[in-house]
Amino acid sequence: MPRGVWVALALLATGIASPAVAQQLGPLEPTGGPPVSLDSTPVQSTRDPSRPPPILGAPVAIVDRPSQPNVAPAGFVDAPAERKPQRGAAFGAPSAAASFGTPAPNEPATPVPTAVVDSALARTAYTPPAVDPVNEFLTKRSELKDDKAPSEPKKPKPEFASRKFGDSFEKIFGDHNGGWFRSDHMFDGFISPVSNPFLAEDPRSLTEVRPIFIYQKVPNDQRDFRGGNVSFFGAQARVAITDRWSVVFNKIGGISVNTGSGSPFADDTGFAELWLGPKYTFYRGEDNGAIVAAGLQFQLPVGSKATFQDTGTLSLVPYVTYGQNFLRDFRLGSFNSIIASGYSFSTDNQRSDYYWLSAHLDFDAGNLHRFYPLAELNWFLYTSSGKAMPIGSEGRDLINFGGQAKNGLLTGTLGGRVKITESAQFGAGFEVPLAGPKDIFRYRFTLDFILRY
Repeated sequence: MPRGVWVALALLATGIASPAVAQQLGPLEPTGGPPVSLDSTPVQSTRDPSRPPPILGAPVAIVDRPSQPNVAPAGFVDAPAERKPQRGAAFGAPSAAASFGTPAPNEPATPVPTAVVDSALARTAYTPPAVDPVNEFLTKRSELKDDKAPSEPKKPKPEFASRKFGDSFEKIFGDHNGGWFRSDHMFDGFISPVSNPFLAEDPRSLTEVRPIFIYQKVPNDQRDFRGGNVSFFGAQARVAITDRWSVVFNKIGGISVNTGSGSPFADDTGFAELWLGPKYTFYRGEDNGAIVAAGLQFQLPVGSKATFQDTGTLSLVPYVTYGQNFLRDFRLGSFNSIIASGYSFSTDNQRSDYYWLSAHLDFDAGNLHRFYPLAELNWFLYTSSGKAMPIGSEGRDLINFGGQAKNGLLTGTLGGRVKITESAQFGAGFEVPLAGPKDIFRYRFTLDFILRY
């Protein structure tokens, strides 16, 4: 093996085995850089001996040469002549600034104590005051407020007499349904009866106009009229003052009497009696679907004499009407019933007195509140005869002859009502006698149209 190879292996083994020895020979020198002239002497290194060795390899020993101060190799500088102080946490301990003295050449920089640096940084940080004046002011104010707080709760303000009266008034008379003269819409699933329209009253407080047309056929064997017909054309009107109080105009319009051949009475048309009065809905059961009302009707004989609408002085009719919804959960629809009853008694002996009872049953198809087939019963029972006219018949709700009344008459009605909307609906019914003397009633057809607010 050549001699040069043995020399190289010996040098490499010496560097690997004794790195610590080489490190003690002096500061490290860079291994790269531009070449150095033989006539020049490199500047003595001022590297800090405490710095760790480079990671690129083992350090190389530097042979001492005659020093030539302030002479550096051309194009090469070992380290800057002056270093800026830096934090020890990142690049080592900070060096002394000008205030601590400038280090002499070839001497390591004097480390700056950490306490000095921390104290300098602490002067620039914000230190909150020992006492916060705003917090102290709010605390004192809260304490003063607690001291002034009453030991006993405040007494409620006394209610004025007008307020108490207003509450009592609303409890008795009800409210105005969210708008003056507005109908009670809590029971919009109900419908008004069709037959016996002047007496069979709806228990709800309503605001509406209801045109009505009635055609009633007279039996041919009736000994006074001997056939013919009696017709009514007019209207009803109701005004809801609150959801409990309302005023009802039961009968406003005209009446036409057409007699048969050989009758002692002539055909004629004139104004009908005026029926009106107040109504009070004293029970409104939203949970159980029940509603009950009572009223007083005044029958004023202010109509035409030729059509028997001026008999006597006055009749008073107290009545009660009850509505009930049931079978709400029935899939095909629910049922509504209205039962109304009252008694008509005259203030003199000219008019006939009678008891009446009306029963209404309808089916709300599909619970849609649109189409209602219905069935109704009406019963009139005369209790005393009048003395106004020597006639052997009575006219139920169309005419009070003041004649010789007989026993009661029971009739039945089949029909229906259709709601276009809740504010516009019409009804129709066909009524026939079921039991009792027919008098002037052979059959009746009733048609109405309701415009409701």
